[in-house]
Amino acid sequence: MSFKPDRLSRRVSAFCGAIALFCLLSGNTFAQSASPETSQPIDATGGFLQREGAQPKFEGASKLSPDARAALTQGRIFSVPHFSGSFESQGKAYPFTMVGVKPQSNSTTQIPVQIIPISLFFEEFVDENGAPIVLDPGAIVPRVQSSPNFHDAQYATGTTQFADAVQRAQFNATAGKDWHTLLGAPQILKPLRIAVPRGDAKVFRNPSTGVVYAIVDTDFFLSQLNTMIQMANLSPDALAIALTSNVFLAPQKDIKKCCVLGFHTSFDVGEMAQVRFVQTFIWASWVEQGILGSSLADVTPMSHEISEWMNNPFGSNTVPAWQVPNSTACQSNLETGDPLALMPNAGYPVLIDGFTYHPQNQVLMQWFQRGTQSDALEGAFSFPDQSIMTAPSQACPAR
Repeated sequence: MSFKPDRLSRRVSAFCGAIALFCLLSGNTFAQSASPETSQPIDATGGFLQREGAQPKFEGASKLSPDARAALTQGRIFSVPHFSGSFESQGKAYPFTMVGVKPQSNSTTQIPVQIIPISLFFEEFVDENGAPIVLDPGAIVPRVQSSPNFHDAQYATGTTQFADAVQRAQFNATAGKDWHTLLGAPQILKPLRIAVPRGDAKVFRNPSTGVVYAIVDTDFFLSQLNTMIQMANLSPDALAIALTSNVFLAPQKDIKKCCVLGFHTSFDVGEMAQVRFVQTFIWASWVEQGILGSSLADVTPMSHEISEWMNNPFGSNTVPAWQVPNSTACQSNLETGDPLALMPNAGYPVLIDGFTYHPQNQVLMQWFQRGTQSDALEGAFSFPDQSIMTAPSQACPAR
């Protein structure tokens, strides 16, 4: 994805450009009125996206400048807490950088979190009463705050947050019993709104459930998000998360190339006394159950991206090239959610306060190491569902 946030020095010009790029609105008010040329959402019964060939997709890439990459290797960056290590596979060492502190430290790290709720106003579509359609995550923010990403639940590694449970399984052989990598209670930043012009999205509605969702052109959404980031008051030592609801991305809003549900990235935001400031960032969409099956729902995308961010915050970790299960694609990055994204049972049910969430199962680092045995918890290659992946990754076929 071409997601390239500008440097800190350009923020003033980015703000001025934002006025021409899109109409940014806050709160529950908006100035737009329905056009006579509007239409109602497209009827889409349950399973519509899958029947059209859509699949869940996720992205992860570093947008660090060469100078920031050099600073990272030299330990000259200010960002979320991180540590370095390496593993060996087939006689070659693979260095990595992860969020938190070394497992052997037996200490707890807590990372601040900033969530930006982003709603989308669709100029082309209205509901049955002629009112403009807005996909607003405001109503589900409390659910997100109470989700396994930020709330403790019981796992084989103990009572903790979801991503921490995965990390504790992964480093079971070396971690102290009090080692944790936790996310702080999210700070909810000022909600923002994007006006989506005619032609840049398709809006669908399930007539049986009334659920509304949208496929938005990838380039349009990223251009708006890029500008919003320049204006947001983000902290480099915090994880920033842009949250949408039932918003999916596809090139030219092509349903057959749908659906990107989230991504994680990192980028430069300034420099002081030879120290580079690096922001880590996630976009994830809440997904109503039934749009993409029963297992992929609610916080599946956010949990996917948080675990991948925790294992590869700066997009710098490479591993032996591996075959993507249920696909002909190959990857060579340490992305712990991607190998299971296409699995029908990718979501792992977690009950909290009477609501069943579906964070995504993750493969562990041992899966990428390609050893005959895993030194993770109970010899696992995936977690929390250890049965979903019982053998290490497969090498990419020769081409």
